[in-house]
Amino acid sequence: MSTDSGRGPARWVALALAGLVMALSVTLVVAAATATGRGGSAVATERIDTTSGGVPIAVAGSFGTAAAAGDPLDPFTSSADGDRVVSAVLADLSDYWTATIDAAGGTALRSPTGGFVSMDSAAPAGSSGSSGGGALCIADPAQIAGNAFYCPAQDGIVFDSAALVPVLLGSYGSGGLAASFAHEFGHAVQAQVGPTPADRRADPDRYPALLIEAQADCAAGAFLAAASAGTTARVHLPVASLTRAVAPLLDFRDRATVAPGDPTAHGLALDRLNSVLHGFRAGGLACWAMTTADLSPTLGRAGVLTDPPVTPRYGTTAAALDAAAASVSAFAGTPPAAPDPTDVERAVTIGQFAAGAAVARATGRAAADDDVAAACFTGAWTASVFGSAPAGSLGSWAGDADEALDLVRSRPGASFAELAAYADGFHGGRAACS
Repeated sequence: MSTDSGRGPARWVALALAGLVMALSVTLVVAAATATGRGGSAVATERIDTTSGGVPIAVAGSFGTAAAAGDPLDPFTSSADGDRVVSAVLADLSDYWTATIDAAGGTALRSPTGGFVSMDSAAPAGSSGSSGGGALCIADPAQIAGNAFYCPAQDGIVFDSAALVPVLLGSYGSGGLAASFAHEFGHAVQAQVGPTPADRRADPDRYPALLIEAQADCAAGAFLAAASAGTTARVHLPVASLTRAVAPLLDFRDRATVAPGDPTAHGLALDRLNSVLHGFRAGGLACWAMTTADLSPTLGRAGVLTDPPVTPRYGTTAAALDAAAASVSAFAGTPPAAPDPTDVERAVTIGQFAAGAAVARATGRAAADDDVAAACFTGAWTASVFGSAPAGSLGSWAGDADEALDLVRSRPGASFAELAAYADGFHGGRAACS
């Protein structure tokens, strides 16, 4: 893959900041992404149509040369190409929320007054193509490396064209890019319909950051529902792509050591999935009605160790599987099933609770002969031990519920319905699996 002269090392440093591994030799074609990300491979019909136009995007630093007319866009080598893709997504988001709020008889949605700004986080200050400064709430481009922000004071969205847009498209596909920007656009809508920044300042206990971020995740879920139903003009997202689409929201989770009252709290992966599901199922307007009473976060859950020791709980994976077999058998009231060896192999890179989840999944699958029911059973078993298990056993570490979710979604071909079933089982128990 080519980069503009003299910029390669700096650009890959910026990409590394996003914490993701990509095949750097891939040239991305937006119309039909082929990269494989978490949650499976791209689907041929997953695409973002840039021919229908988009919203205006201001540029605070750029790199590369835009694709010539008729050539495929390549956000890896040109920020202008990535900006066109983001512009199309933001246009669909604007259309979706305008129609949603209008249908409810609410105040007409206006475009964010601060607009949308593309920033090259890898550009050295003062270099050609660099603004030499920031934009909106970002003073230094390095502050936004691998990220995007809604800036409340300036009412605008700024994003990194160097280490966010290419990474999202390369690792998560068009759906992952759409979901990530749907979260940020959700904040822009939130600032108009409430809770507004003024609401938060007046009553911070009622509107903690965890709720504000949950509402934005909910907004992303509502938009994904519209896109997967085929009602968005530019974002084309088949249902089979939803698992990968939500993956960046789940991957960019809080550390388990973050307190639920932290001003930067977003939630653990399961928490974020729950909020996405709320919007996906109930629609966009339900997001702004969410309160702290609607949250039951695993972040900060009592009874779990938030900062576990470096050494694993069990000396071997086999010992963790034995412990899981006993726990799952007691929960199911039947002998446990042997886990899929490939699940156990994947669990090694996730954690010992994931190995336990492999036993639970196999047991649920043996009982119901259905992958969705198996995921639900896994969630129900996880909830039965999470926060109530003796110290040092499965269920006693704060990341355990996320490990089980990661095991479910790491399986090739894992469906969005399986992710949803895991969450339903966790919160509703085995009754939710009927």
